[in-house]
Amino acid sequence: MKKLDDMIADLLDMDIVKADNTVAFSNEARQLIHEIAEKCSTIPIVDETRKQAEEYARGLSADQVYTDMLYKIVEAPTRIHMRVSARMLIPIIDQKLRNVGAEG
Repeated sequence: MKKLDDMIADLLDMDIVKADNTVAFSNEARQLIHEIAEKCSTIPIVDETRKQAEEYARGLSADQVYTDMLYKIVEAPTRIHMRVSARMLIPIIDQKLRNVGAEG
């Protein structure tokens, strides 16, 4: 079983942001996002801030949340901010991807 940080690193290594800056989630990326989201659901801070994260992401697409997550990781003032950004936003991305799938 891979550690959460390794799984997040694998996701960030995937070719999700294309050369034209569009975002395309492969089936492999979607599955990894789902697995990461499940692991994140057991983290107290993620659970405690879920409503706040959902409010932040209201009206945004999974693509927009992913792009914002990348920005937050790069601009994070500390490693803990960087790690928590991914843990808080990947479950939101997963939820948005599943909602799109349910609607389409």
